[in-house]
Amino acid sequence: MSNSSNRRLWRLIAILATFAMIAAACGSDTTDTTSAGTTDTTVDGTGSTDTTAATTPTDTTTPPTGEAFTYRLGMTSDLTTTNYWTYYGGGDSTVYNAYVLGPAKKGLFAIDLPSLAVVPDLAEGLPVEPVAEGDLWTVTQPLQQGVMWSDGNEFTAADVVFTYETARDAALGGTWLSAYPYSEESSPRLTALEALDDYTVKLTFDTKPGLGTWPHNVGVNTIMSKAYWGDVVTEALGTEDPAAVIYGADGSGDPSIGGVMFDSWEEGAFVVNAANPDYSFKGQQTTVYDDGTVEIDGEKFYGEGTGNIVTSYTDGPYATQVTYSVYTDQSAAMLALINGEIDYWINPLGVSPGLRGQGLEAGNLSVAVNPTNGMRYLAFNLRKSPGSYKSYRQAVAYMIDKEFLTQNVLQGVAFPMYVMVPEGNTLWFNTEFADGIKAKYVGLSSEERLNAAMELLKADGFTWEVEPTFDADQGEIIPGSGMIDPAGVKVPEQEILAPPASYDPLRATASLWIEGWLEQLGVPAKANPTDFNTIVAKIWPGVGEEITFDMYILGWSLGNPALPTFHESFWHSRYLAEDNDGNNSTGFVNAEFDAASDAILAAETIEDAYQKMWEAEAILADELPYVVLFDTPITEFFSSDLTFPFIQTLSGLQFGNGFTSIVQK
Repeated sequence: MSNSSNRRLWRLIAILATFAMIAAACGSDTTDTTSAGTTDTTVDGTGSTDTTAATTPTDTTTPPTGEAFTYRLGMTSDLTTTNYWTYYGGGDSTVYNAYVLGPAKKGLFAIDLPSLAVVPDLAEGLPVEPVAEGDLWTVTQPLQQGVMWSDGNEFTAADVVFTYETARDAALGGTWLSAYPYSEESSPRLTALEALDDYTVKLTFDTKPGLGTWPHNVGVNTIMSKAYWGDVVTEALGTEDPAAVIYGADGSGDPSIGGVMFDSWEEGAFVVNAANPDYSFKGQQTTVYDDGTVEIDGEKFYGEGTGNIVTSYTDGPYATQVTYSVYTDQSAAMLALINGEIDYWINPLGVSPGLRGQGLEAGNLSVAVNPTNGMRYLAFNLRKSPGSYKSYRQAVAYMIDKEFLTQNVLQGVAFPMYVMVPEGNTLWFNTEFADGIKAKYVGLSSEERLNAAMELLKADGFTWEVEPTFDADQGEIIPGSGMIDPAGVKVPEQEILAPPASYDPLRATASLWIEGWLEQLGVPAKANPTDFNTIVAKIWPGVGEEITFDMYILGWSLGNPALPTFHESFWHSRYLAEDNDGNNSTGFVNAEFDAASDAILAAETIEDAYQKMWEAEAILADELPYVVLFDTPITEFFSSDLTFPFIQTLSGLQFGNGFTSIVQK
């Protein structure tokens, strides 16, 4: 056995020892198939590398018993910024930033949970239909009146215009570029956003916006306060790099328009949000019916409310504070939950199997199990060899035995994925297409996998110093060595960045098996368990910086499930990370895919969007900038003292950022 194989074996034994303890306590999983939920598209991160124990903040208030409380959450990774501009576009797009900063923000519209219907938020009424004005298309949308920011300023059309113009004039990237598609490459392009009066905005597009743009992108994205940020932006626009100045600003005083507002942060220990005493939607009554009707303060949308009530609740917030204690790993967070130090552990992965067993045995916890709107994936760097060769990416996909990985190695805790749209999003999932892609890989023997991979590589001009072969007598692959790419360059060691076992043993384990499968192909490889901030720094090093990673394994929460637009924001060439900190980390550039993903946004009906979405999926399944790996149902535990209006929702309670304004105790 080679030294590299020995090294990998001992690392795998260490991880699997941890995983075995986890799986032993698992028991049987119950998967709920109810679909719902929405959140900002975020990368899920790894835990903090700080080894000190978490410090729980002390609530200094003494609310009346039964009327108010402190909602205590735990996290296994810290906040990285207080600046929402930075979270949305400056390379800090972690789910933990979304948990803390998201509840203070609103858009013109929201995606209601659990119905997935577009409902009014800061806008008055439902989205207005676009109308033609010469060669352009316009939307004239009324806004709610009397909505207040937490600093006492009233929300007006000026805030909407300001947000758009800041994104445009400062050339903000990341999600800002798709939220307010201002660039000449955007299709359709938002060419102007005007305030007709204090409570009416007019949006102008160069072509008719489809549902994916209005309202499911521009309509549901965040609006910032002009009163607070105006001077910062004005100063920034006078500098050489306005985006860097805006991203570098302190956001701790940013006013809230949501139910909570930022209070304080002790890095590595805890974050505190306080209830917004001027929250304009406090007391708003929402009722969701199973006939699709959503009723808000007596006004019915999408139906007459003749069905059974799914959920009914009154907006709070009921908690005086929301605290987020930072723990070093999953075990510490679960122990704090069981011991009553926190009420809910908010986590994009849910609770891992072994800790799940502890939660089920605890007498003070309730459990929610939901399907997910996400994926865990292997990404290639297409900017350099060997990731730049499609044949290499396809060969790696053949070598990864997802069924063996999920069922044998991960002991059935995860389920394999073969397309990007998750099965839990039943409205958009295409079973026939997914089964067709799956059929290419499932059931292949090791010999068949190797033969398929070698055929692709040899046809493209790859050679080896020692070719990999299959030993029929031993029933195993004899690894090759010295792979040489079609340009005649020997392939260097390929680093596979992945979260450590303390954060996600599933991906840590997967990285080691992928390392082994690569080495069978004659590719020198090394799995490197790495904390999230380090991975992100390599993936998004900054505009204009060279992006040098080889491969990485992370996960995405896929944003708006009512009309997914992640295909365009993840892989369109206008969102290359080196150009604008966009989500296209792989460097994937494909004109056919660009056109297909643009067509998703331009679709005027759900049926058309569905067709275009699976045209885009077909391209991704062939080009493979990602190899989507697997996901798990999300299992969450919370204190039995908490009351949520509903717990059956796509991707769980964490998908609603913990429902900080409607949870009661």
